Amino acid sequence: MSNLDLSTILVCIQSVQKQIEYFEGLLESETVRDKAEIQELLLSYDQAAENLKEAYIAMRTPGSNYPEYESLIKKNL
Repeated sequence: MSNLDLSTILVCIQSVQKQIEYFEGLLESETVRDKAEIQELLLSYDQAAENLKEAYIAMRTPGSNYPEYESLIKKNL
């Protein structure tokens, strides 16, 4: 497996978070046809998000210019 830099992981975290929000929105929708499939996809994205979180926290050094993990996943209100 190739090594990813912190900026790539940051972008991945944000992208995965947007997909999670999208799938959560679909589950709340009355028009969704296959909730089980959406839940399965959501589980996959949740697992990916956890892996990315661990990698980001491990690679980010204190005092770096990269934001804290929590600020990357704040939901847009």
